[in-house]
Amino acid sequence: MESLTKYAIEYGQYLGSEWCQPKPNGPWAACDAYRFIRKEWNENAYKEMDFEYYIKVAIGKTGKVLLLASCHPSGS
Repeated sequence: MESLTKYAIEYGQYLGSEWCQPKPNGPWAACDAYRFIRKEWNENAYKEMDFEYYIKVAIGKTGKVLLLASCHPSGS
């Protein structure tokens, strides 16, 4: 399976840049936010469903990638 980060950047909708704090009292990071919808098999529903992902990506001082993601069924 293609990584969610790569999929978001290639096929998602860029929502803008924003500041994120990954954990309470942690450092702030400048993130780029993306949104995309992808069909995936839902084991509980026994069918493919649209899942809406929101992903924020940042690159730290050390060059490591920080990823924040959330996923939920879309309204469609």
